Amino acid sequence: MQCAGLGAGNNFLMQPKGSVQFSIVIPTLNEEHSLPLCLESLRKQQRNDFEVLIIDGGSIDATTEVANRFGLKTILVKKRRPHDVSSARNEGIRRSRGSYIFFLDADMVIDPNCLNILEEEFNNCEIIGVCLRVQPYNGHLFERSMYEFNNALCWLSTKTRIYQLSYFSSHCYRKEYVKAVGGFREDLNSCEDMDMSLRISRMGKYAFSFRSTLWASPRRVRQWSYSIYVLKYLKFLLQYYILSKVDDFYEDLGEHVSSIVDEKRVSQEF
Repeated sequence: MQCAGLGAGNNFLMQPKGSVQFSIVIPTLNEEHSLPLCLESLRKQQRNDFEVLIIDGGSIDATTEVANRFGLKTILVKKRRPHDVSSARNEGIRRSRGSYIFFLDADMVIDPNCLNILEEEFNNCEIIGVCLRVQPYNGHLFERSMYEFNNALCWLSTKTRIYQLSYFSSHCYRKEYVKAVGGFREDLNSCEDMDMSLRISRMGKYAFSFRSTLWASPRRVRQWSYSIYVLKYLKFLLQYYILSKVDDFYEDLGEHVSSIVDEKRVSQEF
């Protein structure tokens, strides 16, 4: 099966055999179109003391082949419900060797200086979690503005320590604090990343940096439409804050809307 954006040759991510600083955990399910861009951005990092853990929920496309072409193996976990990313991330936590755990989505692209900026933030011993600026790749003006507004809220939340002000995933944490809170709650159908960040925030300080950017796919908001996207997440948040659980769930995207974002154009930009 032909994979978008891949060729033979210098695609390998050299995985260190000794100690590592960062463990990057990426859950996947049918992400053959998005994963190459994510892994290519990791290959371009300005350092190599990191490992990549691809935790797969049973992909039936070429996701595993994509990982193999980058010199990586996938770790299979049993998918028990739609969007079962908590169990995948928890498996990544159990297998991680790094001092810091960085949770990425398969449809994200990171700047080459990303891991360096994270380490600089962690040089402050009071910082236990770091979030970076997030922008949509190939984003329209409204999408970019929406993300930038949330970036501002995220920055404000780290200054006021009112972490409920914003909602971004893909944070990086000191591993000991991730383990101390027991990882991700596997009983939540959504908001599992926000829930863990809030639990960890009670143990120390977060930092936010505009000096490096995580580029996220806007495919979900485009599939749902902007109004439905906002309404769905408001519903999830209400259930979480009132009931401490989220009964609703959203469907996995990898096998449905991988063509919504122009992957060739993205690869040219990065």
